[in-house]
Amino acid sequence: MTQQKVWFGDIQNIFVLGEMDLEAIAYSLEATLQNPQEPLNFPAHLNTDQSPRLVALSASDGETTAQCAWGGGRGITQAVENALTQLRPQLPPAITWFKLDIVQKVVPVHRLNSDLPIPLERSLYGLAFDADSQIAFLPEHLHIHNLVNSELHLQPKRIKKYLQTHPQQLAAYERIEQAKEIKFYQFESRSFFWDGKTLKSLFRGHRIFNYQTLSPDQILEAAITGGNYLKASLNSEGQFLYRYLPQSDQTPPEYNILRHAGTIYALLELYEVTQDKELLEVCLSAISYLLQSMYPAPSPGVGTCIVENGYAKLGGNALTIIALAKYTELTQDKPYVPIILELGKRIRSLQQPDGTFTLHKQAYPDGTDSQFVSQYYPAEAILSLLRLYRLTRDTTWLDNADTAATTLIEKREAVPDELLPHDHWLLYALRELFPERPSALYLTHAGRIADAIAQAQNRDPLDIDWLGSFYYPPLTIPTAVRMEGLCAAYHLAQDSGNPEAADLIFEALQLGITFQLHTQYYPETALYLPHPQKVLGAFRKGITEFEIRIDYIQHNISSLLGMYRIMKNRG
Repeated sequence: MTQQKVWFGDIQNIFVLGEMDLEAIAYSLEATLQNPQEPLNFPAHLNTDQSPRLVALSASDGETTAQCAWGGGRGITQAVENALTQLRPQLPPAITWFKLDIVQKVVPVHRLNSDLPIPLERSLYGLAFDADSQIAFLPEHLHIHNLVNSELHLQPKRIKKYLQTHPQQLAAYERIEQAKEIKFYQFESRSFFWDGKTLKSLFRGHRIFNYQTLSPDQILEAAITGGNYLKASLNSEGQFLYRYLPQSDQTPPEYNILRHAGTIYALLELYEVTQDKELLEVCLSAISYLLQSMYPAPSPGVGTCIVENGYAKLGGNALTIIALAKYTELTQDKPYVPIILELGKRIRSLQQPDGTFTLHKQAYPDGTDSQFVSQYYPAEAILSLLRLYRLTRDTTWLDNADTAATTLIEKREAVPDELLPHDHWLLYALRELFPERPSALYLTHAGRIADAIAQAQNRDPLDIDWLGSFYYPPLTIPTAVRMEGLCAAYHLAQDSGNPEAADLIFEALQLGITFQLHTQYYPETALYLPHPQKVLGAFRKGITEFEIRIDYIQHNISSLLGMYRIMKNRG
């Protein structure tokens, strides 16, 4: 790369830009990227800027990873022009997306020991070395390529591999490695992204949603794009792409048939709202794959069970019933009813007289108890029994569900609020059970779970994009499943005549759903990945995690649809 006249040590003042200035820069950059003969045409007042400026310009055709170049100069116009000069030789024929990072805050660091962790978070701050090296990495580069690991240690081997296509910078880094003293800069940028239609200001490389301005249409669109990802991920055998690692473009071979069943259920919920026939076709293919895992129950068992990797799980039967019952309900097509009943017989056979479920996980076919106990399988089983009742109107299924729910709740009522399981499946079940068997115990326990979830929610987080989440650092699944549960708790509160409780639950839902949207892949979060189109619409493991798995998408779709229905009803 050509030596810049301005480097990180020269940046001294923050450059204040309004939204109109950013839009003008975006339109001008788009015109110049499409036509190299078109000069930059920034607002006149920006051309008077003569302070040292440093920018990174990234551009992509939407199919391949973004190319990035740095530009420095006296004033923003000169800095961007220099970046364009650096970038043009690397660009593909057509540019669909671009992103501009304007360096705002620089923290110089001097060290005698390069093995010490760097001071600041890699997903928020970029990293640059001395001006002679011309080495600078955006936070996305540090994170996606793991140039700095999660413990904030430099990874020299990865850095050198990353710099292999830039021999001068590679030689400079090898010089830095051998130096007795290391000097580097950590920097913060003002970032914005342009997709040809709208301008998005970014934080940590993604757009920020405002929980107060969420709309039902916006939430439904997020669910639909998640569903579109799942539709595209289904292979000819009816199997979803279970897990994808976008950073390395790798697909690990493992699978989980319970999550497969749960994903079918979420897509059926989406079909219920959109009536997209392609979704139904996907579900039918996925159901065919699911039923290949169905076998007679271990001797002397009753009914049939779902078996995977040599084990039959209570949750496998429950989730399969829930999915197949939903299909039957939506289509009134009843070929799966006998299968549902056989799966239900198996669940009933595992239930003790007091309602508890034994044998959560058995070796197949010998039936040996693995001693594994799931926190969630009992409530999944209760919900499946309720779906059987709804399907058949046979009250014995309702009796089984009622007994199981009462026993489970009575055991948990002694648990302190801070240790109470945030059991979203139980909230699902209680919403359906209460109208059939009204019980103060059910209302009280549902309220306790909802309160415990709200109390554990991040309401005053370290960073703005963590608002509404759970744990540190927050991940998408813990939030999505709790929001599923809160959607059920909201309806239960409304239907039982407690609008005040419903309003408090709605507030927690607004915060949680907003966090979930921050974990969905949009063009700006896919920009630096090897194959951006392969991830769009999917939900990643967390804001600082890139992994995609079908259950991340499943639970996000279900909670988003739950919130969509609530918001439509609230008006």
